Amino acid sequence: MYVSTERRFKAVKIGLMRSRKFAELSPIMMLGKTSISDDIPTACTNGRDEFYGKEFIEGLNNDKELGFVICHESMHKAARHLTIYTKLHSINPHITNMALDYWINGRLRKADPNETEIAMPRKNGEYFGCYDQKYDGWTVKQIFDDLMQQQSQSQSQNQSGEGQGEGFDEHDWDGAKAMTAEEVKQLSDDVKQAIMQGKEAAKRMGAGSSGSGLGLGDLIKVKVSWIDQLWEYARATCSRKEHSTWAKPNRRMLHQGIYMPTLVGKSLREVVFAPDASGSMHYKDRLTRVLSVMKEITKAMNIDKIHVIYWDGAVGAHETYTSSTFQQFEYNTKPIGGGGTDPTCVAEYIKKENIKPEFAMVLTDGEVMSWGEWTVPVLWAVVNDTPITAPVGKTVFIDEE
Repeated sequence: MYVSTERRFKAVKIGLMRSRKFAELSPIMMLGKTSISDDIPTACTNGRDEFYGKEFIEGLNNDKELGFVICHESMHKAARHLTIYTKLHSINPHITNMALDYWINGRLRKADPNETEIAMPRKNGEYFGCYDQKYDGWTVKQIFDDLMQQQSQSQSQNQSGEGQGEGFDEHDWDGAKAMTAEEVKQLSDDVKQAIMQGKEAAKRMGAGSSGSGLGLGDLIKVKVSWIDQLWEYARATCSRKEHSTWAKPNRRMLHQGIYMPTLVGKSLREVVFAPDASGSMHYKDRLTRVLSVMKEITKAMNIDKIHVIYWDGAVGAHETYTSSTFQQFEYNTKPIGGGGTDPTCVAEYIKKENIKPEFAMVLTDGEVMSWGEWTVPVLWAVVNDTPITAPVGKTVFIDEE
């Protein structure tokens, strides 16, 4: 019995929405408009709406491959690729498109490794699209940097970097760019709401608290004031107390029936600020942002000694200040860096120089090679559109504003 392309598409999409593996994407799949026409060569999205070519759909080998393509477009929407990575696209459109597709296809294959419900499209038995297992767990920016390096090496050897790992879909950057600021803001809010609804839907279907395995929860973060989190962390490590309060009675005396005030304060003896000075920190002027964060902290807290340690793949500079001299910090500091990104060098430097801070605050975009082994409490202040949580110490997220 003949089934129209439109009916086939609808049946596959509904099947995915009812699937335990992909129910998390169901609200995202319903976001925006979906159209099938002869004018679209493959498939694409502007970050809100989805467009599919009729001939392209009919040329796919089976419904599992169609399901993969539908999930692929939905993942572009969930990750807000077409509105977040415009800067990367302006640097190299081709590499950006590849990086986005590698990021998505890796997650989809991991969500259904045995291809029970979706299957990556194939041509002549080979995968058609961008996929490399080595990119598992990488951020889009890390993939982009790696592909750029590969392209640079190919060009230096008079080889073409184009055509390797070509994607099976298009990306409607012009359509995304045509959205007004209000539409982009509304889309961001709608996507976040859809992700939260999808996580609940997945849990109801027995996918567990972590959702379906697509990692969509990583794409949203609860808006908690980073400065409040910093205060909480600093108070836990603060060694010098300045005044007393009855708000929290001294628990050491409670067993004797004696109520005494607790000493609290906003002073620290010694702190390390370690701003990431690698090349990626110049994207969106992130280095300037983290330096301003350091200034905000020192205005709010009294710190006897401040170490500023600039790093990339190695420590580039070490400056020392007090709270008072730090007020002229921006006129005296000399950031040194621009190479790789490995905070291990900071941990090793602190140990080698016998610096004993109450905590070290590493200010970075989180796109690092490794995290290091720390002998002092470490607080990661991450400035990035994508929330990246360090596996060691505590992580707070700083808005890119």
